[in-house]
Amino acid sequence: MNEKGFTLTETLFVFSIFLIIASITLINLKPQSTYFTKQLFFSQFKSDLFYAQQYAISHQTVIRVNIISDRNYYYIREKFDGQLVLEREFPMDVKVTPGSMPLYFEISANGNLNYFGTYFITIGTDKYRMVFLIGSGRVYVEKE
Repeated sequence: MNEKGFTLTETLFVFSIFLIIASITLINLKPQSTYFTKQLFFSQFKSDLFYAQQYAISHQTVIRVNIISDRNYYYIREKFDGQLVLEREFPMDVKVTPGSMPLYFEISANGNLNYFGTYFITIGTDKYRMVFLIGSGRVYVEKE
């Protein structure tokens, strides 16, 4: 009988090479995951702040933004205990800590913030400073 095929040793050798190549690919994908987490968080947070500012102006009401860092979410509501406007969770590897301003602030009916200053945001091993400017509620992010 002349059966042609691969031996168990040859099959295991090829399979081990495949696993090594696959694991190298997974190691290279981890930085991409952190990059997308960072992009998504900052984009979403800035959009939500802009929405809150527009809501305050259009409804002529005070909007309060609260960041609950230890539970990884933030919410936006009218006044101190008014109607909930928006509530959103953010990834567990994103840590928001207060800088020169507390983790809450208000947006007045004309769109201005009652505080200005910074938050520190850590995503993975990267550290960022989110700066809220005095006046019209503009915000920007810079890497530390």
